[in-house]
Amino acid sequence: MTAPTRVTVLGAGILGAATAHHLARRGAHVTVIDADTRNARSTTASFACVNGSAKTDPGLSALNDRAVEEYRRITHTLGEAAVRFTGQHFVATDPDSLRIAEQRVNAARSRGYGGEILPVDALREREPHLRLDTPPLAVAWFPSDGWADPEALRAHFLTGLITHHRKATAISPTRSGRLQITFADGDRTETDRVVNATGAGAADIELPVSRPPLHVTPGFVVATDTATDLVTTVVRTRQLGIRPDGSRRALLHSHDIDRLFDHDQTTAERAAETLLNRARRMFPDAGHITPRRITRGSRPTPADGKPAIGESANLPGYYELSAHSGITLAPLLGRLLATEILTESRDPILSPFRPDRH
Repeated sequence: MTAPTRVTVLGAGILGAATAHHLARRGAHVTVIDADTRNARSTTASFACVNGSAKTDPGLSALNDRAVEEYRRITHTLGEAAVRFTGQHFVATDPDSLRIAEQRVNAARSRGYGGEILPVDALREREPHLRLDTPPLAVAWFPSDGWADPEALRAHFLTGLITHHRKATAISPTRSGRLQITFADGDRTETDRVVNATGAGAADIELPVSRPPLHVTPGFVVATDTATDLVTTVVRTRQLGIRPDGSRRALLHSHDIDRLFDHDQTTAERAAETLLNRARRMFPDAGHITPRRITRGSRPTPADGKPAIGESANLPGYYELSAHSGITLAPLLGRLLATEILTESRDPILSPFRPDRH
C-alpha cells in the first residue's frame, strides 16, 4: 500500500488553511506550520469583501468570478463561517471614482458577473442611516458581492488539523528527491511537498532558486460595536469602506489610511480614531460606534499585482501560494492547488499565475 504524500503547509492564514483542508480531505499527510498561530495578520487585517467586481484584468476577473462561484457552491458546508451575499455599493463622488465605477460595471456586465449604475435614491432606500458630505455622482451596484468572517473561515478550514508554532527559515532539495525545511531553532525535517503560504514572510525563507518578488502593503481595519445595524450591504466610498460584521457590528476600512502606514505617518490609535470619526459623521443618527478590535497587518502580493500559484519549475515539490485577494480566492485556490499537488492535474485558469512567469 502506497504511503500518503507528506505535505507541509507553511502559513496558517486563510490561503494556507484552505489548502491544508483540501489536502487532508484528499488523504495527504498534512503538517501545518505557522510562525505565529495566535495572529494570522494578513487574514485578520483584511476587509474581507468577497467579490468579483473590483477586477477588470481578464485573467484576474475570471479567477475572482470563479472564486465567488466556489463560495456559493460550498456555502452549505461552511456553517457559521458562510459568506453573506449582501451585494456591494460603490459610491462615486468625484470624476476619478465615477470613472472607476463605470469601468467596473462595464467589465462585470460584459462577462456576465452582474453590475449596474443605480439612481442615488436606491442607495438611500437600502442604507437609510448613511449620510454623505458630497452628493454622489453615481452608485455602482454589484449584487453578487458579499463579505465573510475571515477568522471563522480560517477556523473552519483548520478543523481537525494541528498548527505547529515554528518559524521556517530555509527550504532545500535532498538527494532522495524530498525537500528539507530548516527552522529558526536549527532543527530540520524532510517532507514530500511544501506549500509556501506565509504571506509577507515568504521572502524571509531562503530558497536555492529565485522566487517572485513581493510587494507588501499595509492593511488596517477597525471592527466596531454599534447601537444599530449601520449597513445591510457592503458600501465603498472614497472616505470609508464599511460592511456588516454581525448583529450591531460593522467593519471599517479606507485605502488612504492604509497608505499612511507606508510612511509611518500615523499610529494605529490615530488611524482608528480617523476611521471612527468618519463613520460617526456618515451615520450621525445611528447612536454609538465604538472600537471592538483594531488590526494592523501586511498584505503581500507579487510585484506585478497578480497571484503566484503553483510549483516552482526549478525546485520540484515546492509550491508558491501568494495572493492579495486571499479571502475571495482561498476556497478555490486551496482546492485547485491540493488537486494539483496530489494528482498533477493543472486547471487552465491558473496558467497566467504560475510563479515562474517572471
